Amino acid sequence: MHASTVSRVLNDSDRAAVRPETRERILAAALRMRYRPNVLARGLKTSVTATFGMLVPSLRNPVYADIVRGAVAEAARLGYAVVLAEDDSTITEQTWDRLVEEGRIDGILVASAAPGNPVLQLVAGSRVPYVFVNRRVPGSGRNVYMREGDAGRLAAEHLIGLGHVRLAQIAGPLALDTASRRAAGFSDAVVSAGLDPPAIVEARFDERGAFEAMGRLLGARTRATGVYVSNLNQAIGALACVRRAGVGVPDEMSLVTYDDDPLAEFLEVPLTAIRMPLGELGRLAVGALVAQIDGNPARDLEVTTAPQLVLRASTGAPPRPDGEAR
Repeated sequence: MHASTVSRVLNDSDRAAVRPETRERILAAALRMRYRPNVLARGLKTSVTATFGMLVPSLRNPVYADIVRGAVAEAARLGYAVVLAEDDSTITEQTWDRLVEEGRIDGILVASAAPGNPVLQLVAGSRVPYVFVNRRVPGSGRNVYMREGDAGRLAAEHLIGLGHVRLAQIAGPLALDTASRRAAGFSDAVVSAGLDPPAIVEARFDERGAFEAMGRLLGARTRATGVYVSNLNQAIGALACVRRAGVGVPDEMSLVTYDDDPLAEFLEVPLTAIRMPLGELGRLAVGALVAQIDGNPARDLEVTTAPQLVLRASTGAPPRPDGEAR
């Protein structure tokens, strides 16, 4: 039997050129031999690696685990593998060339787009398709993102509905697209309700940054009673600061965090959270990347699933006007 006939069957191509009984014999033999296609060998012939790269800003952030899971599952369904890397803004041009320009991946998912990040310049000149995941890059036309502003509005509406009128937010770095949209949504909802604009304290997206930001809020002349925190790592730091200061949660201050994770339920005070469609974001991003590989033009895509409020013990009615806990 000619090798080209076996290749047609195992690659499921040109069915008309192979008789059904021949196809059955080849497939039965492959099953007995536990045959698996050699992706590297196929790649040498087709210039396709069936592999994507994915850059995330921090492997410490549990939320990115859900985005990655969604991306990996969708990639596997479509016949691709995903190589994950943490972008610490020190990726060199040599490293990029070795990974991307030498043909080791077919496309890249960039979840770490921040102003000034050298990755932005590298992808702009890249020969491989790419999409920006979560953090948008204005004018790129290849952003896949969620309804961050709606999340901020939902947090504000929840706190206002509980009776809070002195509100604040621990925001992420406002130069980041995601942080600015969360802050804008929260502020717009507060002002639309006829309240004074919320105090916004900018902080790094980590525990220490939020711990220090919460310290500034606690030291304000007029202390907020309802605080929206911009990610789960920040929320853990903010909660620690409040507890160490002897401020009761939620009796004296309510906290609601953007992002949800199972660990939020098992903290000293379980955190009320805004749950986002993270897995769906990862899946949609992979679909957008595959569409480019298939020859379709890049385009922006918004995940239409709405944010969801997850009620836990960290939010409640504000203290009474006389300063006593309710």
